[in-house]
Amino acid sequence: METNQKLNVLFLPAWYPNRNDAMLGLFVKRHAIAVSSFANVSVLAVISDEKAEQLYKVESSVVDGFTEILIYTKKYKSSIGFLNTIVNGYRYLMAHIAGWKILEQTDNKPDINHVHILTRAGVMALFFKIRYKVPFIITEHWSRYLPHHKGGYSGTVRKKLTEKVVNASEGITTVSTALKEGMEAMGLHHRNWSIIPNVIDTKMFQMDARVNENELFRFSHISCFEEQSKNMSGILRAAKKLKDEGRKFELIMIGDGPDWEQTKRYASELGLEKMIRFTGVLENQDLVDEMSQCQCSILFSYYETFAIVIPENLSLGIPVIATDVGGIPEVLPQKYGKLITPKDEIALSEAMSFMMDHHKEYDTDGMRNYVEENYSYDEVGKQFLEIYQATQ
Repeated sequence: METNQKLNVLFLPAWYPNRNDAMLGLFVKRHAIAVSSFANVSVLAVISDEKAEQLYKVESSVVDGFTEILIYTKKYKSSIGFLNTIVNGYRYLMAHIAGWKILEQTDNKPDINHVHILTRAGVMALFFKIRYKVPFIITEHWSRYLPHHKGGYSGTVRKKLTEKVVNASEGITTVSTALKEGMEAMGLHHRNWSIIPNVIDTKMFQMDARVNENELFRFSHISCFEEQSKNMSGILRAAKKLKDEGRKFELIMIGDGPDWEQTKRYASELGLEKMIRFTGVLENQDLVDEMSQCQCSILFSYYETFAIVIPENLSLGIPVIATDVGGIPEVLPQKYGKLITPKDEIALSEAMSFMMDHHKEYDTDGMRNYVEENYSYDEVGKQFLEIYQATQ
């Protein structure tokens, strides 16, 4: 290949935004956008869909400068679990083979495959390596390897397959050192390991002067509303303590998820209805507009691999209170917020009170520059390109 010719890169993600869930694996799509400035990118995502009317449905389009091939397969369901695994696994394989043929027909056969999220996508990359001699790298995002995650990475077959895929790859990247250490603690090692973060769309998350400092102080919490990891109930109890101390504020809870209704009910039980607003899922400019009306953001998680909402807030010049767990300390410099111990609701309420009195003292321009220097599309894309080139 000539040095001035762009590489063809195929993303093979386990999670990817689709017609059923526009937010699933959005960070993978942002990586694809980042790489597309430096390489010819295609994404082949296979989605198992219970509601599918056809056995296979192919949707192909060019978006954001790269090619998306989404293949929906009808999910097989019976009372026999092992049979479900075999049938759905076969459909997953055949969908990938069909996607590969589309790439060949359009002269987009990859020079390198890029797996996002193990294990099944990695098995497909291994299959393509054996059959077509195409090397692959892995980017892992999943928090299942972290110490406090319950039962995410288990099972003899899964572990053996994961080890085989990892050993066959040309390299691994994780979005934080904490995730790397978690994987290594699970016995997953590689000679070529890099830390490359998620991308922040700094063009969308622009600092906005619309915040009126004379209005009621606003906190935000943005998450997938899963109590097991995000601890929304702890945030509500800290807010209740602050309210009982006579502090006046509003808490904006943005997002949706399995424990959204439960969180709303608990807020009502604590008598916080007038102080908390639940927005549901917000996207793009609607999300930015809501975030921009807050003076501080809160993340009270038990574990995190990266916590993309932190640099998104910093990009807007908003300081963050977050727990000192997983990849959070790597993402949140202490000069741009406060790190507290997980589960410590007294520390959270004290940090919230501190922010109400001192948020104007934070360097908003410094926050913005920090994000642009570390998490922009251009910066992340360049780092991936270096890894791709090393495999050729």
